[in-house]
Amino acid sequence: MSSMRMNLKRSAWRGFTGAGAIGFCLWMTGCATTGPQSNPREARVDQLFQAWNRPDSPGAAVVVVKDGAVVFQRGYGCANLEQGIPITPQTRFDVASVAKQFTGLSVAMLVEQGQLSLDDDVRKHLPDVPDFGQPITLAHLLYHTSGLRDWPESFLLSNLDFEAPITFEMILELVRRQRELDFAPGEQMQYSNTGYNLLAAVVAKVTGQSFRAWMDTKVFQALGMKHTHVCDNPAEIVPNRAESYSISTPPGTPRRVTSQLSGLGSSSLFISAEDMGKWLLNFETAQVGGKAAIAIICRPGSLKNGAKSVSCSGLFENDYHGHRVLEHSGSWAGYRSFTRVIPEKRLAVAVLANAANLNPQQQAIKLTDLFLDDPDTAKSRSQSPESGVAVKSDPSTWDAFPGTYRLGAGWLLTITREADTLMTQATNEDRFKMTPAGINTFTVEGYNHQKVEFVRQKSGAVTNLVYRGINAPKLDLPKIAPADLAAYAGDYWSEELRVARRIEIHDGKLATRDRSGQWLHFVPTGVDRFDADFGRWALQFTRDGSSAVAEMKISGGRVRHLRYTRTTRPQVNLPGLK
Repeated sequence: MSSMRMNLKRSAWRGFTGAGAIGFCLWMTGCATTGPQSNPREARVDQLFQAWNRPDSPGAAVVVVKDGAVVFQRGYGCANLEQGIPITPQTRFDVASVAKQFTGLSVAMLVEQGQLSLDDDVRKHLPDVPDFGQPITLAHLLYHTSGLRDWPESFLLSNLDFEAPITFEMILELVRRQRELDFAPGEQMQYSNTGYNLLAAVVAKVTGQSFRAWMDTKVFQALGMKHTHVCDNPAEIVPNRAESYSISTPPGTPRRVTSQLSGLGSSSLFISAEDMGKWLLNFETAQVGGKAAIAIICRPGSLKNGAKSVSCSGLFENDYHGHRVLEHSGSWAGYRSFTRVIPEKRLAVAVLANAANLNPQQQAIKLTDLFLDDPDTAKSRSQSPESGVAVKSDPSTWDAFPGTYRLGAGWLLTITREADTLMTQATNEDRFKMTPAGINTFTVEGYNHQKVEFVRQKSGAVTNLVYRGINAPKLDLPKIAPADLAAYAGDYWSEELRVARRIEIHDGKLATRDRSGQWLHFVPTGVDRFDADFGRWALQFTRDGSSAVAEMKISGGRVRHLRYTRTTRPQVNLPGLK
């Protein structure tokens, strides 16, 4: 529930538009150069990225495809701050999860060739995947309905440093050790990088080639993509690579963020904006894969109950003011990326960034508006809740709204009242004013004008609220005396992760430590349940026949009910075990 705010002053230099711009890097001015004269629309794009278009800032590359042609591509900011190398359309970025749509096409092509079926049990091709008692199909992996745990969350729970090496084999080994699914395959949708790693392994198995080699010959070379590759060796030299940077605030000093990830299938794809334009054009031309394969990756899946999912094959189907859009974001290290395709308008945009403080989705939405040229969309935007116009609502009916609501594990939403104003605050986030949009409905500007709707019973009591489709129950927070917290403190061992975690009491709260040794505190939210006051995780304890706490399950992010058994001897020493 991020507020997504960014606005910096305009810089004095224009973006880069071609490989020749590298020659303009001057030792006195770093990345600074002058670009070609822009038409008014291009000038507005330049304004969108002016905050990063400086010789001392990382930035982004942009490409826009419209009516069957690339109509705009340009770089802003620096690919390498130490060397003063500018970003150009040929600069290669790690696009993280945007890689999934490429994996989706590889599977779709093999389906059309008869080498795979979406109904195949993944164990048909990868027999070392555990037997969970019911098949996980390739479709389940594509549509994020497999129930497999997501490896980033598992590694986070293992206290792994994400700048340390994460190999493809480490990811596959996590799958082999998984003891139970988060849910039965097909019953729910839960985003899973792990599923796409398995799909990459399946492609390699059935083709007899490495995933990198197959993608290179069958997709990248076929589309003339000369600046794209699957990264199966993070130590290799990558020409025109953009380094990734995080930005501290204040004082806004960039720090290089190292990536040693080999997340084949889910991530680890280096691509330039120039090549991304060729990829986006392929959604219309189907030059690679053919119309049938393109149709497969653009088709949303469904759940067991027949409900339509928003997940396609490495893409999400959404609505943008009446237009069907296919889009996906990417985030890893300091890289940020976003692609969006609007088939009926023959429009596609992509933003590839090496600055962690740049929100590519926001920028892509603004690019969409600039290039859409659609009066109906402009009218829809002016009439949407994003206008922020309040409607009449009687504050005397608001008394039942304040309270704490659970959006997810370690993700609480607290509603408070200040006179005739309601305020909302999500875990570990700022407070924002709520604007009435109906009798029981409010919008929140800080949440991109998303709606928050309270569900009121006939008695007038409010039992839950709904935010972005999440049904969040209102909590009756228990009070636990500090002395009673001792029953939960101790060491717990996860056989699945092969790590231990120590639960302690700190500042009167249940607590554990993260990999850096910082305290993470939990507050009681139910019987033997605690949610993190920093967000992300929830702890559910169970007791044995003598009512002693014997087990702990951690849920959070994209991992549910990960089992830890209480132990008197921790088998591994981690930052939380001193």
